[in-house]
Amino acid sequence: MVQFVFSRHAARWLLGAFWALAFSASAAVANPLAESAYPVDSGRVARADTTAAQLAAPAAAVADSGKVKIKTKPGHRPWRTDYTVAPGVTWRYERPGQLRWLLHIPRDLVQFPGTYFKRDNLPAFAGIALGSAFLYAADEGILHGAQSLGRTMHLDPADVQNNLFYIPLRLGSTKVPIEMKVPGNLNTAFYYLGDGWTHLTIATSFMAYGIIKKDNRAAQTATQLGEAILTTGVVVQALKRTTGRQSPFRSTQERGRWFWLPTYKTYQNNVSNFDAFPTGHLATAMATVTVIAENYPEYHFVRPVGYGLMGLLGYAMLNNGVHWASDYPLGIALGYGFAKIAVRNGRTRVAEPAAPAGTGWQAPAHPKPWYRAPQLSPYSYGPFQGLSLSWRPK
Repeated sequence: MVQFVFSRHAARWLLGAFWALAFSASAAVANPLAESAYPVDSGRVARADTTAAQLAAPAAAVADSGKVKIKTKPGHRPWRTDYTVAPGVTWRYERPGQLRWLLHIPRDLVQFPGTYFKRDNLPAFAGIALGSAFLYAADEGILHGAQSLGRTMHLDPADVQNNLFYIPLRLGSTKVPIEMKVPGNLNTAFYYLGDGWTHLTIATSFMAYGIIKKDNRAAQTATQLGEAILTTGVVVQALKRTTGRQSPFRSTQERGRWFWLPTYKTYQNNVSNFDAFPTGHLATAMATVTVIAENYPEYHFVRPVGYGLMGLLGYAMLNNGVHWASDYPLGIALGYGFAKIAVRNGRTRVAEPAAPAGTGWQAPAHPKPWYRAPQLSPYSYGPFQGLSLSWRPK
């Protein structure tokens, strides 16, 4: 053992580089919902139709993907299903109730401040604020550059949509038609990556698969998508109706004018003049990518493909003049945050059984790296006092 006296100083890097491109702003969002933050199910289940023996039985149909079904009645979808997605990581999904997830939206709105407004997330908030400020200063240049690139590639910026069906409805004096449109050119196809119908189709596909295959994870993914998208939409719409920022194609001054707190009637009669900040399309897309990636971590392509498609969406909205680049960071952060909350509430971490003492193979403890082996301790020897460093590599 070697000992010597020294004074200890430690430094930590808290902030990394913020991605300047708006559609990559999600890198600035912290992840306070790590696996250790999820509730852990020790295996005790209150439902009368699921016995402890069924929970413990390894013969309850283990699939190649690591799925363990906890059976109830023959031919029925199980109440609970366990999915092992990595060594030592198993998630339990319950069968979702019909439209019960709609009742979770108020809960998620209430949970959001307590989950994210913490001191640990200050670096993330600083990144979002600084990124938005940087993009706001460069908004005009980014917009003109994106549109110039579109002209070079002969990418028509016009928003061309064709109606598949249109059902006129009104709620009082407000028009709320039910309609479905399809894109008429390539830029509009990119723009449709954030359309509500696109994400409704994705959620419906997961639900159909979950029902047909009796797959609780797929069914829960569908309800979490609906929950995250609608909750994100509530907050995004509230912010749009508060800030009232002009879209680029309607702007009457550089970077668009802000009409704070427009009246409901004024907003409804001229939506594009007030609804730029923050982006709802990228918020919805981020929520969808995050929910799917969190529930299917074994499919490593989900995030790269999803973020790539979000990049195309972000560019399309600059090219057609619907959004400014500075509208992106906050929208992306909101979609990410509400998606994480929906996933956290929609599954339970299953505790790994501990092996009895002295039985079976025990994994050796990982040795500490050399830079963590030193140990500090105060010492006093006669009139001398200070700190000693003991080097005990293991």
